[in-house]
Amino acid sequence: MTAVAPRTHRPADGIDRHTHDRGMHGGVRVLAELIDGRTRITDLACRPPLQVLRAHHLDRGRPDLASVIMASPAGGILQGDRLTIDIEVGPGAALRVGTQSATRIYRSPLSEAQQVVRLAVAAGGYLEYVPDPYIPYAGSRFRSRTTATVDRDGALVVVEVVGPGRAARGEVLAYERFESKIDICRTDGALLASDAVILDRREPLRDVGVLGRHVALGTLLVVRAGFPPAILLDAGRSTSSTGVFGASSLPNDAGAWVRVLTDSLPDAVRIIGACNDAVRQALLQERADGRANGPAPGVEAQLPAGRGSTTRKSVPPSAGD
Repeated sequence: MTAVAPRTHRPADGIDRHTHDRGMHGGVRVLAELIDGRTRITDLACRPPLQVLRAHHLDRGRPDLASVIMASPAGGILQGDRLTIDIEVGPGAALRVGTQSATRIYRSPLSEAQQVVRLAVAAGGYLEYVPDPYIPYAGSRFRSRTTATVDRDGALVVVEVVGPGRAARGEVLAYERFESKIDICRTDGALLASDAVILDRREPLRDVGVLGRHVALGTLLVVRAGFPPAILLDAGRSTSSTGVFGASSLPNDAGAWVRVLTDSLPDAVRIIGACNDAVRQALLQERADGRANGPAPGVEAQLPAGRGSTTRKSVPPSAGD
């Protein structure tokens, strides 16, 4: 994690247009807003190979929390794919975004695959971006860029777990390169923190300072001012999984984060999952307490009275809100 002083941040335009033009150019855009006490998907656009399945409210006691799943009929990320994921949560809304299954990254002999993720959370908003693990196959090359823009009164949780590959076939750490970078910003453009995971076979992954004897890596970022890292430490220790992990505060009072190294992918998933559960409980309880004391200033005022749900879809009718 790189500590930086606040400064104006200009997100990169994302996808590298100068690479070999193979693969699919797809993406999703999701806008979630709070309407009459219920989070609804008010804008949805999908472009193959990505699609978003129907939104669900899984907790009857939390109608303000909606959950959606991203899926890909392609079964994974292929060489040359250029994917864009754009998720915005409006004032007071709460959204959890997951994936249908682990993301498989296939061999990339001619062109790397690229992904650009843009996450935005308004005042009083809550977003969990918690995709299932990445499984980079032998010979794969993948690059992801994430920009997270979070209001100081909003909350964001980002999870990333990277497995060793197809271990059952003997493909352990046989991928060429996995690169993932994230910038965390405020709505005024101030850059709070940056983090990067770069795993490249040209730098022996088993070396101390990289993965060492471990094969899987997990990261969880909590962007919420003043969030205590002790919650992450206690959750990680509560699991019976083997591995090493550490948690600390993010720079500039942005929140907290935890990173784990384990000897197997399931162990990394369990530790990060326990941390995610603890974070969700703490943040949603904070939201509930805040609602009991009245809405955050300006939240309800920003929502048009009597507004209905509108959904723009390029997926079957069953995939809307």
